[in-house]
This record gives sequence, structure tokens and C-alpha cells, in this order.
Amino acid sequence: MERWKAILKKLLWPGGRWAILMVLLSAAALFLAFGTRLRETPFPYAAYCLSAYGLTIFVAAIVPALRQAPRFLHSIPLAHRYMTDKYFSVWYGLALSFIINLGFAMLKLAYAVLYSSFWEGGLAIYNMLLCVVRLYLLASFPKGQKRFSDREEWRRYRMTGRLLFLLDAALAVISTMIVLRGNGYLYPGTLVYAMACYAFYSLALAIINAIKYRRFNSPVLSAAKAVNLTTALVSMFSLETALIAQFGADQPQFRLIMTSCTAFAVCVTVLGSAVYMVRRSRKILMELKPDERGGTKR
Repeated sequence: MERWKAILKKLLWPGGRWAILMVLLSAAALFLAFGTRLRETPFPYAAYCLSAYGLTIFVAAIVPALRQAPRFLHSIPLAHRYMTDKYFSVWYGLALSFIINLGFAMLKLAYAVLYSSFWEGGLAIYNMLLCVVRLYLLASFPKGQKRFSDREEWRRYRMTGRLLFLLDAALAVISTMIVLRGNGYLYPGTLVYAMACYAFYSLALAIINAIKYRRFNSPVLSAAKAVNLTTALVSMFSLETALIAQFGADQPQFRLIMTSCTAFAVCVTVLGSAVYMVRRSRKILMELKPDERGGTKR
């Protein structure tokens, strides 16, 4: 029995060099199985087995390292702050998203001007509005130890809801163009699978964070997570158009039905979020009364 345990341990942990070699061989085998004429032979079955073994030993090798990762990250001041300061972590994510959206907006605006494309112009306007929302939220975050009063946070929460109305209007225009004119996204080759993973990851993370940050009772944090959930839903809609364009382009009726239903669901969800944010903030602001020091109390 001990002998079999030793053999199994050797197979699962063959050493760092062998693990790297097996991962590289697995990647090469999968490339040959999918990218050459060997896909019409029994070779892909061997490639699947090899890749499964390569993935197993890779996971077995990486798990011990991951256990030590939190301790290592906490030793880095910036990473420690990111992991312990909820405001800083959300602010950092917003700043990164703002930079990406700004670059994407400028690129789409250039395409719209160069090619006189109404579609590219619509995407540019949508991303510019998203930049405005995120920039407003960045300015709404507390600086250092200074915190906004409850009244100020709820005002910024309400303003974010109003900006979501504009974002939803731009999204409605883009959705109409996708449904009626057949515009959409098209990713070359297998890039669509990477985008699918990103879209599902973004949606799952947005839902988890929206629930997680409710316990902090911070309107600014909740507003930031509402915007992230909106962009995650738009990513899912974009993914659907890309998948239909790549795998269902010969079924126009199917494309029309699916894009119409998804576009309606996304736009209504964003509109509902905006209405909820405005109504809730208005109700709470009416209940708040300024105290003698300029703060707020219930």
C-alpha cells in the first residue's frame, strides 16, 4: 500500500521541471489536435489524456504556493492596504476601469470619425458616459481618514442613479442598432472563448460584491457596485452578440429573438437599478436631519 502511495505521490508531484515540461507538452499536443490535420485522427484522444494529466500536476503544484500567497501579499504595503481597506480597493478598481474605458472611448471615437460610422460613435458615447459615471464616483470617495457625512454620501448615491438613466439611454440606442441593423461584436478565432470567461467572471464577481458590500452600509460603495453590475450585464450582452455572429450568423430569426430579449432584459434591469437608487436615496435624505456640527443624524 505504501508503495502505491509513493507512486501516486510521484505522479502528482514529479517536480517543478517535469511539471513545467508536462504543461508545455500538453499545450503543444492540444495545438496539434485542434490546429492541424491530426484532428481527423485518433491523436486528439491522446492529447486530451495528456492535457488532463498536465492540468492535474499543474494544480497539484500550484496549490501549496497559493496557500502562502496571502502572507506574501500582506507583506507588501500597497497590497495589504488593498486587501484591508474596502474604500481603497473599490477606488483602485474604479480608477483602473476608468482608464480602460477612456482609452476604449477615444479609440471608438477615432473610428467613428475616420469611417463615418454611427455604430462606432454610439459605442464611443456609451463609454464616455461610463467614464463620467466612474469619474464622479472616484471624486465621491473619501480622502484619507476624512469621511463624508451620511447626507453627502446619499446625495452622491442619488446622482449616480441619475447618471445611470443617461447610461441606460445610450445602451438602449446601441441595443436597437444591434437588434434592427445587425451590428455587434466579432472576436477573431478562439478569442471569443476568452471573452466568454471574462464576461461570466465579471458578472459573478459583480453579483458577489454587490451583496458583500451591502453590509458596510456605505452608499458610495453600493453605487460603485451598481455601476460594476451594469457593465457586467452589458458584457454578457456583448458576448451574446459575438457568439451569435460566430456560430449562428445563418439563423437571422434566432439572432433577432435572442438579441431582442437580452437587450430588453439588460435595459430594464439598468433602468430599474437607476429608479431604485434615486427613490431610495430621496426617501432616506428626507429622513436625515443635519446636526449642530454639520454632520447628520437620523
